Amino acid sequence: MVWTVAALAAVVAIGAILVVSQVVWTRRRHDLFRCKIRLTDGWLPGYRTTWPKRATRAVWARDVLVVFHGVAFVRVEGLPVACAQGSVRTLTRRDVSWLGRNPIALDLVLDCGPRLEVAAPASAQSLLCGPYLVAEVQPDRGSQSSR
Repeated sequence: MVWTVAALAAVVAIGAILVVSQVVWTRRRHDLFRCKIRLTDGWLPGYRTTWPKRATRAVWARDVLVVFHGVAFVRVEGLPVACAQGSVRTLTRRDVSWLGRNPIALDLVLDCGPRLEVAAPASAQSLLCGPYLVAEVQPDRGSQSSR
């Protein structure tokens, strides 16, 4: 009985250490940025047309947006992107929350067809654009909801 409790305590401790190390790793990487992702067209499992409550972290690996989900960012998903649609635009806090004072957004078209809108803090503009630098240098035309 004592050995079972000790073994269970060791497994829980090792799990906690792994979760904490994953969180620390994702926060120390300088190429990761906080973001929220929603669908604007099509269907993709795990994504909705409304903004999620929690922010995820993402990083570009060539033309694939690698997204870290979950409480400890342990679920990893790669989204192969065909192209960026339009340019980076500024949103309001009412549009998307918990991404700072003036969040920005970029529309992406995936290889498999769906369109995503990725929002990030304004300080992460170059990280959000990743390989699609043309989207960063085009003039901001404001939120599409104001048109």
